Amino acid sequence: MHRILIIDDDERLAGPLADYLRRYDMELTSATHPDEGLALLREHTHEQAFELVILDVMLPDRDGFQVCREIRRDSDIPIIMLTARGEVMDRIVGLELGAD
Repeated sequence: MHRILIIDDDERLAGPLADYLRRYDMELTSATHPDEGLALLREHTHEQAFELVILDVMLPDRDGFQVCREIRRDSDIPIIMLTARGEVMDRIVGLELGAD
């Protein structure tokens, strides 16, 4: 079973996404605040480690780009950025920060 961490403050989006991924035997953990998500990443190591982070760009207190930068300091876990913003520059920034 694959372990995925979703960091998204919009439960209207995170809920259906989690439901969809569970259909494919993914084990999901959700965080609605960046600090909570970062703490979960630090706590879950070795056999409990997450294999993927799905990270919203628009989060409370700091944006997903900052969170991506923080994750990359300690980990090479794959990160998928989730956003309603369609700007090409947002995609470029995300990739430059290490999003996959």
